[in-house]
Amino acid sequence: MDAVASAVGAGKTRRTRRFVGRDGRAVLVAIDMQLATGSGPALDVVEAVAEGQPDGILVTWQIARRYPATFAQCGLILRMDGAATQLDRNSDGDGLSLMYRAEQAAMIGADAVILMVYPGMSEEKRSLRRLAALVGECERIGMPVLAESIPGGWNQEVPWDTENIARSARICVEIGADAVKTMAPAQVEDLGEVVEGCEAPLFVLGGPKRESEDEVVAYAAGVVAAGASGVCFGRNVWGASDPGEMVRRLGLAVHGTGRGS
Repeated sequence: MDAVASAVGAGKTRRTRRFVGRDGRAVLVAIDMQLATGSGPALDVVEAVAEGQPDGILVTWQIARRYPATFAQCGLILRMDGAATQLDRNSDGDGLSLMYRAEQAAMIGADAVILMVYPGMSEEKRSLRRLAALVGECERIGMPVLAESIPGGWNQEVPWDTENIARSARICVEIGADAVKTMAPAQVEDLGEVVEGCEAPLFVLGGPKRESEDEVVAYAAGVVAAGASGVCFGRNVWGASDPGEMVRRLGLAVHGTGRGS
């Protein structure tokens, strides 16, 4: 059976290697919150982030088309869902929808796509169906799908404890996600229980801005030691005094010797 090959499978393998190192780990940087907030990261901060050589950067359509050279040496992960902003004061629950199709992501040069998924939320079926639909499209063209798994949604309709984080991540993978971005349990050492039940790479999100940059690096090292495949940090990187240097420090924490190659 070694002679059996798949063009679609080859495409997914090649794209995954664009944002995950040979060691199976990755430092990913999220620059996408402005899609909902209309504020946050500086307009050109992606250039400063890229200077530090992350494995991949999670971005909006605008960044992907405005700064194409930035992604020459790292993976491009495109945010696919949105269409709900903080300007809508009456918005509550899951107001997201898919804004782009898989072929559009391929057209702009994405190496992977990402979307929010809310297992355990009262409206969970909406995000679960979005994930299934996107997986179906992406399987046809060999595009990896990352699920940003938030059990119960951002309002925490279910507790963000080890069990719920683990169940939520597994649900995403069972639907077809190729990798998961999620939070670590309050006790980082419990992350191993989440990883054990997740048959896909798991990247830990950074959460709120931490008090010191040393704390950010120590947290990254801690989650990797607990079994995570890496991190996907946002404001703790682009909001750092020197985003490029923060990426380099995270590379040492995650890969041990800098960016995995």
